[in-house]
Amino acid sequence: MKIWQRICRILGCVALCVALAGCDLLPGERAQVEELLRAPQLSGDYGAIQTALNEWLGESAQLKYPMQGDLLSPFLMQDLDGDGQQDAAVLYTTPQSSNVCIAILQRREDGTWKVQQNVEGLADTVETVSLAQLRSGEACQLVVGYMAAQGDHYLAVYAYTEGVLSTILEQPYQQYLVEDITGGGHQDLILMSTLEDGGVQIELLTVNRDGMFQQLAVMGLSANKFSGCAAVAAGIGSDGKNYLVLDGWTGISGNNLASVLLRFDEDSQQMVPASQIGTEELYNASLRNVPGLVSRDLDEDGVVEIPTQPEEAGLLNMSQGRRMDFIVWMDYTSRQPKKSFGLLDEETNCYIELPMEWEGNLKLTDSAGYEGAVELRTLDQDQLVMTVRYVKSSASAAGWTKLGIVASRQMQAKLAPDVEIEDPNYRLSKALHLLN
Repeated sequence: MKIWQRICRILGCVALCVALAGCDLLPGERAQVEELLRAPQLSGDYGAIQTALNEWLGESAQLKYPMQGDLLSPFLMQDLDGDGQQDAAVLYTTPQSSNVCIAILQRREDGTWKVQQNVEGLADTVETVSLAQLRSGEACQLVVGYMAAQGDHYLAVYAYTEGVLSTILEQPYQQYLVEDITGGGHQDLILMSTLEDGGVQIELLTVNRDGMFQQLAVMGLSANKFSGCAAVAAGIGSDGKNYLVLDGWTGISGNNLASVLLRFDEDSQQMVPASQIGTEELYNASLRNVPGLVSRDLDEDGVVEIPTQPEEAGLLNMSQGRRMDFIVWMDYTSRQPKKSFGLLDEETNCYIELPMEWEGNLKLTDSAGYEGAVELRTLDQDQLVMTVRYVKSSASAAGWTKLGIVASRQMQAKLAPDVEIEDPNYRLSKALHLLN
């Protein structure tokens, strides 16, 4: 769409120049110009939906694409009301609307689409959009994150029931997560926001029998520790319970990160700190000075790992100006919390997993044999362990292990000839993790 908009602007300028020059177009030429300036029509259901929306509005709608998230299309195709038939939700704006609008369409028996209802959103930009199952049953709800021009964030939840599109939540937020954190069999809504006097507030909302949100828990994190919320993730602990990991901004500059591990207590119906590790202990252990290094399910096993920087972290490759850090990813719900050890390249935001047995005995140096490469060597005897380099994506990998493509370049690694890895499950070819 951006390319088409650029073409339209160019053609518009050409048409304006022709008009200003006093040149009259013949009828056939004028029709050709009008055809070029007309917005392109999408094919299939998307094209039919767009046509039905334009006819209902009486003008051409401008489709609005979410800025980030898993769903990046202005069209959402889903059974929204649970009647077994697919519905369509469209994000758009018109010259008459100051904010993004959402239209709901249903398919007729003859296969055509009909607009049922629309609603105006909370800002002119859609940051994220997702489908959630916040109620029991087959129906889905729309969760839309808006961003205003001044940078404020607003969250809205929409439900479509019996032909009526209703707004069941509108609230400012900083971060949000849709996840079953209470174990109730349907998804809950977790909202994070920064308080006026500092600190972070965590709000847990769930839908009651009447279909409206009710607040189950509110928890505040001290302003002495946190100045804002950077990220939030939910996962399963080693005990099978649901856990929430909050990464908060901290430090004098507010650019450092530390983590909080929480779980939902059924007895008190509140979010409480995990009992496996003390809050202060976790704060100190997870304190890190890499702004983009947030907690995540690194190995996709359902557990959220928290990154920590060991004592030898914070290495700086002086000749290349590349900051690299040794990272240990931890599962603090487990009796054996260490999950993964490796090297983080801050320039490309990628992580190379290394054998756990190497932890505590590595240093990073420039490679004398390969331009632009770095070497991992032992601290005690300065023996070469591994060489890592970036080369052109088309370069040969003969003698090297290809890790993957990072920032349009190929990352390769090579173990020293006499290096033996004790861990039988470790595979260098699968060691690269892109953290974007």
